[in-house]
Amino acid sequence: PVGVVPVMADTTCCIAASYEAKRRGVTTGTQVGEAKKRCPDIALVEARHELYVQYHHRLRAAVESRIPVDAVASIDELACTLTGSWREAERARAVALEVRAAVTEVGEHIGCSIGIAPNRFLAKMASKMDKPRGLRILDDADIPQALFGLELGDLTGIGRRMCARLQGAGIDTVEQLYA
Repeated sequence: PVGVVPVMADTTCCIAASYEAKRRGVTTGTQVGEAKKRCPDIALVEARHELYVQYHHRLRAAVESRIPVDAVASIDELACTLTGSWREAERARAVALEVRAAVTEVGEHIGCSIGIAPNRFLAKMASKMDKPRGLRILDDADIPQALFGLELGDLTGIGRRMCARLQGAGIDTVEQLYA
């Protein structure tokens, strides 16, 4: 388990956590002192922003070698639009696999999860459904049922406080929210 921190101090928080750390209750925002309690063998690594930016540019170039990038949502999230025949399921899957191969060329231990859906929000949700290194395609026939198995807090934009507000209004599931 690995946690990335801005400085080496128990009073700061993890700004990223490996999947192994997440399985043991350490997530982004977990205070370092608490992370050490939940996961005594966690390896803490100090963030190296300049290196992340270099990799971000290399990864973006790798993706753009296969498909144009429409938007950069964060240092590790890109959005692309499929148009015309690129929207056909087999062609979309093929370009997604090409993107994944291009990302692996940047670094053999670097992976990506890819979501393909009718809009950017649903594509982001699709990419979160099969982490790590997943590929999920949601088409119109899959929606909204494909989302019903998710927790409210799994939806992008619904944090702890919004989840509490929704539950206070009697909305406990994604299906209830959709309705």
